[in-house]
Amino acid sequence: MREFPGLKQFMIDSENMAREKGYVTTVWGRKRRLPNMQLPEYEFTYDKSSSVAFDPLAFDDVELEKEVPENIVLMYVKKLRTCRTRFEKQSIKNQAKDKGIIIKDNGGYIAEARRQCVNSRIQGSAADQTKLAMILIGNDKQLKDLGFRLLLQVHDELIGECPEENAKEVSERFSALMVEAAKDLKVPSKCDVEISKRWYGTTLQID
Repeated sequence: MREFPGLKQFMIDSENMAREKGYVTTVWGRKRRLPNMQLPEYEFTYDKSSSVAFDPLAFDDVELEKEVPENIVLMYVKKLRTCRTRFEKQSIKNQAKDKGIIIKDNGGYIAEARRQCVNSRIQGSAADQTKLAMILIGNDKQLKDLGFRLLLQVHDELIGECPEENAKEVSERFSALMVEAAKDLKVPSKCDVEISKRWYGTTLQID
């Protein structure tokens, strides 16, 4: 975190965005929906099979829809937050169940969504940038004239081929277009190009 002082704030901003809107966005505005970030930490309902949620004077066995009172909710939440192990949590849930209250723990869902907040924005932006680069490269007349052909996308890498005698000129134009695709980023970008006769083959030095 000390080497990247803005990272912590980025993580906080990403989590806040997901809590407020139910989604996060990439640099180019594409959304990744994370509705679990808006879940309450715990949900409380009465056990419908319990006498607590049943009105004996109601006709046709109609069950009453009741909300657990806020003071009871707060009491259990306070107890649950002091637990250090899942066994302690389960004990409190069992106590509540004995009183006709079902406690649903959303902690796992929220934690998973929290992990996805930052990753979705970073990986999603990288994917957007790669797609924009593919459009620029695929439509570039200079590369076409040099005999370049785009072959494959592998995550954030693009692989193509061209006549060997045009490799140097193609690599320079290719790199420039990749950087151009990242122009909306707030940080400087660069693109490393490797030239070889086969994928992951020995890198050729082109003068």
